[in-house]
Amino acid sequence: MSNEQIKNLEEIFEARIARDEKIEPKDWMPEKYRKTHIRQISQHAHSEIVGMLPEGNWISRAPSLRRKAASASKGAR
Repeated sequence: MSNEQIKNLEEIFEARIARDEKIEPKDWMPEKYRKTHIRQISQHAHSEIVGMLPEGNWISRAPSLRRKAASASKGAR
């Protein structure tokens, strides 16, 4: 792909962003944008998993079924 074609695709992409259009994974996007997005998604997934770890230990220790359900629902948010 030539530099001119890439520049045209980038302009189209930026226009879509400016119109607040939804960008799908299979849509063309600049490689730097795609890599940044993948990194952000990975960090979010990691924080969801790690954020639940401390709470997960307490679910089995909750004194009642109601408290277990409350602890489990906090982790599943």
